[in-house]
Amino acid sequence: MKKLLKMNAMTNLPKPNQQLTVQRQKSIGFLKTKFPSNKVKIYEADLSQVKIREFKTNNDVKPLVDILGKWRFYLGIKEKLTKEEILMNVNFVRENFNELNLTDITEAINLSLKGSLEVDVRAFQSFTPVYISTILIAYKKYRSKVIIDVRAVLSKLENKPKPPTDQERIELCRANMINMYQAREDTHFSDYGGVVYNFIKKNKLVVFTKSLVDEAMAYGLTQVNQTLRESTYKDALYNTFANHEYAKNNKTSVQRHSARDYVVRKWLNGLDDFNKFLSRITIDMI
Repeated sequence: MKKLLKMNAMTNLPKPNQQLTVQRQKSIGFLKTKFPSNKVKIYEADLSQVKIREFKTNNDVKPLVDILGKWRFYLGIKEKLTKEEILMNVNFVRENFNELNLTDITEAINLSLKGSLEVDVRAFQSFTPVYISTILIAYKKYRSKVIIDVRAVLSKLENKPKPPTDQERIELCRANMINMYQAREDTHFSDYGGVVYNFIKKNKLVVFTKSLVDEAMAYGLTQVNQTLRESTYKDALYNTFANHEYAKNNKTSVQRHSARDYVVRKWLNGLDDFNKFLSRITIDMI
């Protein structure tokens, strides 16, 4: 064993960062609700632990020696290995599976013993590089799928649209108000979705007197009649009855929507100081 340790007397490894960032802590916490603990451990170790290829000193290599020794014990192999055999197995892992970390080796052992790697795990009292390779190759396939699955889940989480802040909602509301104010004299003025109308109603910015309701509904009726005339013209042009039939079936909806547009337009035209109104919009009004 001394021979092995002397061979690797080099500079110290940079210590892995044990303090995860706040974002990583949140991600790991989220993953624990989606994956078994061993899969989370594999992914977390991939982010935070040094790889075997980075082992430089005696202290770096010693845990790997210990893990391989326990592996033999778990397999029921009682015969002691020579120093040369220990050196051979450790160097084999370092040369051929150096992209893994110590947690990977431990998880490979556990999964193989539980029969989760879909490979023949019988050692036949022979703990050699051939056996080690069989298990670690199967583990790498398992590990690769774990990391791909975890990253896919995290990608969806990270790309999930964040709800707008209160200030962002206020700015969106103001931008919509500006667009509506600038378009208030347009022939095809429309409060799509009734956004401004609902804003007005929620904040009691208009008193819905009988005369206002009558005016709005009368305006709505003129829009219905105009829609019917236009639909008849289109039907004649294209030799069909579909447009008029559709307009006739939607008279109530058109009248209601047009009446609301009338209220919105009248309210916008009645504002004394539009910019002052914009500055007074609060989150409670939205």
